[in-house]
Amino acid sequence: MNKKIAVIGFGNIGSGVVEFLYKKGITGLELYRVVDIDLARKRPVTLPDKYLTTDWQPVVADPEVDIVVELIGGIEPAKSITLAAFENGKDVVTANKTLLAEEGNHIFQAASQLNRQLGFRASFVGCHSLIHEFRQAGTAAKKFRRIYAILNGTCNYILSTMAREGRGFSEVLEEAQKKGYAESDPSDDIDGRDTERKIRILLGLISNSYQVADAFPVEGIRGITAQDIQYADELGYSVKLVGVIEQQDGVFNVGVHPALVPRVSLLGSLEGAYNGVELEDEYGIISGLIAPGAGTYPTADAVVKDLLDIAEGQVMPKPSSSESLVLGTAGDSERGCYLRFSVVDQAGVLAQICEIFWRYNISISAVIQKEAVIEEFVPVVMTTYLAREADLRAAIADVDRLDVVKARTQIIPILKANT
Repeated sequence: MNKKIAVIGFGNIGSGVVEFLYKKGITGLELYRVVDIDLARKRPVTLPDKYLTTDWQPVVADPEVDIVVELIGGIEPAKSITLAAFENGKDVVTANKTLLAEEGNHIFQAASQLNRQLGFRASFVGCHSLIHEFRQAGTAAKKFRRIYAILNGTCNYILSTMAREGRGFSEVLEEAQKKGYAESDPSDDIDGRDTERKIRILLGLISNSYQVADAFPVEGIRGITAQDIQYADELGYSVKLVGVIEQQDGVFNVGVHPALVPRVSLLGSLEGAYNGVELEDEYGIISGLIAPGAGTYPTADAVVKDLLDIAEGQVMPKPSSSESLVLGTAGDSERGCYLRFSVVDQAGVLAQICEIFWRYNISISAVIQKEAVIEEFVPVVMTTYLAREADLRAAIADVDRLDVVKARTQIIPILKANT
């Protein structure tokens, strides 16, 4: 017997889901109701009036509805819709990463307690296959040492275009907005918040905890220059915005930041508005995936995959423990780093910097001195071997206080992603 589907949210993604269900038809699934506050707006798919309503409450309470698809985004009324659906015996499919990242403790707890299924492939789109690596979420935390992930297509488009064409951040961002890769207000993407939300969801899955994790470092790409990308390329790296989860003995080091990754690696070679993930299991086995990062039809396809899994009785992966997460201290993590100093062009500058590094036990792996970009200073680029982040930050603070240093030092971590 077909599962009857109610779609709440008839925007771009909702229109794609409705098109799949109503116009194309999918065995085992039947479109039953579509809810939106604005039914007058023109859409790519037209429905008979019997399907349409502006009131979600009677739809969620309707005993004919089997699965509710929540596609309105944000916290409210999405949270109320989802919880009401569970309480009325419905399963839920959502694309709402904000809801799951910020209110996942309530959503996942309710799904577990009421024995309901929650599909959220579409909250990841380009990496939704990764979520279904965790079908047995209870043992997932023992299986993965680390995840390095590019989870925002907008940022990857901007950075890969800057690398390919040598243009600056602002110019490429404006182009991305014109092409529809970036919103008119791109802050969530370029400041790392979109990636942060997705990393929070992944963290819950691999730890099997629905508790909302404490704050962790998040940095976007506004400060990345064309010069940094060029110098990184000369050193054999690409610059990417990467979400990081590393686990050791039940402690998770988590962050979102620009990073240098080897140019020939899976993540380093990723171009355009694509997402990619590299993960390492407890045996050191590396795997990865690449997929389009966004768009109406990729997102709608992810929704339909979840609907089919639920209709076929598949158990959806979700965190089910109330145990709190233990996050490591950022300053204790060890990284190699790319550093770009802006210094006066005179003898002895490099010796002053190296003397400070020696005091903090930081070893230099490479040095490149470039021609002056502007008249006041010349750039000196270094990469370091592994060092405690706290030591590195303290050393850079001392370097930046030198009279010969004329601008704040650029610091970008280096991730040794596998080739």
